[in-house]
Amino acid sequence: MEVNAIRQVATPWAGARGLATGLMLTELHQDVWNGSLMLSMGMPTDIDTPPRVVYRLVFEHLFGYRVLEGSDVLDFIDDDEQDIDAQVQLITPSRFLTWFHQQTHGTHLDEDIQHYRISSWDFCVDVLAAQAPLVQRKQE
Repeated sequence: MEVNAIRQVATPWAGARGLATGLMLTELHQDVWNGSLMLSMGMPTDIDTPPRVVYRLVFEHLFGYRVLEGSDVLDFIDDDEQDIDAQVQLITPSRFLTWFHQQTHGTHLDEDIQHYRISSWDFCVDVLAAQAPLVQRKQE
């Protein structure tokens, strides 16, 4: 990390309290027409079967997102940000949000944009959104 870099703090997002942990990202779908992003999270059952979807996060007022996979996830997340019990976190202050404001020349500075990080063992999805995601629990 650079000496003058923004030091990010990851806080468990209260809206994810009580959700299962140890989930895998099973699907990421962006509807570019209405500007939403849906992330499906699932529980692995065995090596030959796709994970059973446990819940979905739906972001309606999306500004941007990025996805990292595999070993890149471990290199990207700071050591003190790893919390196995918090798969959905709020990141403040956010280097991603700072970069977004630089790229958009401050067009959205007056909006309350939050940086959400959804972490699993194989993927890390960072989402910039103006509204908290809707959590949809899958019925068993």
